[in-house]
Amino acid sequence: MSSARNMLLVCLGVSFVSGESVCARSAPVYRSPIAVAVSPDGKTLFVSDRTAECVAFVDVQAGKPLCEIPLPGEPTGLALSPNGKTLYVAVRKAHAVVVIDVAKAEVIGRIAVGAWPVAVTIAPNGQRLYSCNRGDHSLSAVDLVAVKEIKRIPLVREPDAAAVTPDGSRVVVANMLPAGAGTDPTLAAEVSIVDATALSERARIKLPAGATVVTGVTTSPDGRWAYVVYTLGRFNLPITQLERGWVHTYALSILDLKANAIEATVLLDDLTGGSADPWAVVRSGDGTRLWISHAGTHEVTFIDIAKVHALLEGKVPEELAKLKDGMRDNIWVQIRDDRTKIARLTNDLTALYLAGAIRRSPSGGIGPRGVALSPDGRRLFVTNYFSGNVGILDANEGKLLGTIALGPQPEPDAVRRGEIYFHDAMKCFQHWHSCATCHPDGRVDALPWDFLRDGIGNGKDVISLVNIHETSPHNRRATRPDPHDCMRTGVTGSHLIVPDPKDVDDLVAYASSLKAEPNPVPPPADAVARGKALFEGKAQCASCHPAPFYTDQKMHNVGILTPLEADGMYDTPSLIEVYRTAPYYHDGRSATLKDALTKDDPQGKHGHAKDLTAQELEDLIAFLNSL
Repeated sequence: MSSARNMLLVCLGVSFVSGESVCARSAPVYRSPIAVAVSPDGKTLFVSDRTAECVAFVDVQAGKPLCEIPLPGEPTGLALSPNGKTLYVAVRKAHAVVVIDVAKAEVIGRIAVGAWPVAVTIAPNGQRLYSCNRGDHSLSAVDLVAVKEIKRIPLVREPDAAAVTPDGSRVVVANMLPAGAGTDPTLAAEVSIVDATALSERARIKLPAGATVVTGVTTSPDGRWAYVVYTLGRFNLPITQLERGWVHTYALSILDLKANAIEATVLLDDLTGGSADPWAVVRSGDGTRLWISHAGTHEVTFIDIAKVHALLEGKVPEELAKLKDGMRDNIWVQIRDDRTKIARLTNDLTALYLAGAIRRSPSGGIGPRGVALSPDGRRLFVTNYFSGNVGILDANEGKLLGTIALGPQPEPDAVRRGEIYFHDAMKCFQHWHSCATCHPDGRVDALPWDFLRDGIGNGKDVISLVNIHETSPHNRRATRPDPHDCMRTGVTGSHLIVPDPKDVDDLVAYASSLKAEPNPVPPPADAVARGKALFEGKAQCASCHPAPFYTDQKMHNVGILTPLEADGMYDTPSLIEVYRTAPYYHDGRSATLKDALTKDDPQGKHGHAKDLTAQELEDLIAFLNSL
């Protein structure tokens, strides 16, 4: 190693032993690898570590880190230039993409993009980068020659992953959450198709009803298909039967980019076990296989996507055609004989297994996130968030070949233990979901759910857990007096297991640790000031929503009635982070704050918002969005 590079790494907080670098930290930190990229020669991994706030360079052959580059502000997604010389890292809280010279292991630039960038992808020619910005619901297009953002493209809601077609003409963007009213039975997240020449959204493809937490996307080598993975919530049904996916299943949708439509949606679960919380998807170079990480079940799914495409075209092998579904032909034969039956795949838990097109393997740790394939296609690298390591799998056989630790992993405290439990679908009957399935980031999945605690037929919008320790009682009907009761009954009723009291303590510790984040796109200060005066005065909002948590923690009837709860009494929700918790009201009937204060409050019982002028209403909403 050169003396110049030695000096650089020393400046980065790295010391040297026998010519090798190791991390020198004043105190151990949790290692939480979230994304990974591989050098063109397959010898080096680049791993973003969210909680250690760094990017690690990892020697694959030696099985250990080479060095770390500190990046304060939550490094998340990363992408390597086609020539392997430059690494680009999305740094969420910095609202920027950091540029790293790989040979020097040095930060050489910083590109301002939209708010809260979480994922980046690079066009095949290496001249354009795209950043998914969850904070302002946009996609930044960055010119890598000029090294600057050239266009910010508004999308649907919290774009979380993107892939560029091989010809560079389109960007397929996964919007993480649905945007709409919870009372809409077709409510679902959408995929945006962006024209890379015009730099505008060309089309939107709506996923099946209940699609949410869409976090992974890739495209086929010929650019004809895109593949997205996500949670499929059965929110139109009451939660009376957890088994066999009646609450959640997990899906892979195949998108036809020529028609801008869904070709098919297949389920990744099996008949008696969920594959909870898919996170990322990567394809083989020839496009015949996919690999998907599952954060909730600590596995990687292997999909023979070439076989799936053949089956969708009606090419059913004779041995498969002989298999029956009871007395009926199996689903693939039904599709061969009638293509309209493709829609049935959305509810078929056995289709991929029956076809021999899917298998699962352990990821080598807890909470797998990012995945990357070696250049020769023989090894799969998986970041295991809670284990602090990278799992190495045989890409063909699924066998775990080993793991590489990013550094010492401290013993988890109550908050970290609670965070692990919160994201662990193994703590659920048949592994159908984790707490994070409905509460991604501890917030909302934007769907209403019909829990049993208050009868059937009255679905309730998911509530953020931020400030749970300060805002008792809990749930819309205030039936849970404190966070412990809320967590205990939530796990018992939703996961169908009885949690250990220590686990409940840990869950409460984790939920209580969640910190409210200011709106990353703050409204104009003058509008906020006017809105605050209205909130506390003319609109009379503060009487029920007093600071600092903007709830009086009492029940009120504000005229939002449903047939099965005619008293209209609901717990006053906190308004903290209301800018990111749509839809609104107990049943999610309001897609926006403006809807909540106008058309969805026909009696004008929600404070005195009905007395406001149009400008005053906008000012009030500006204040709310500042909380």
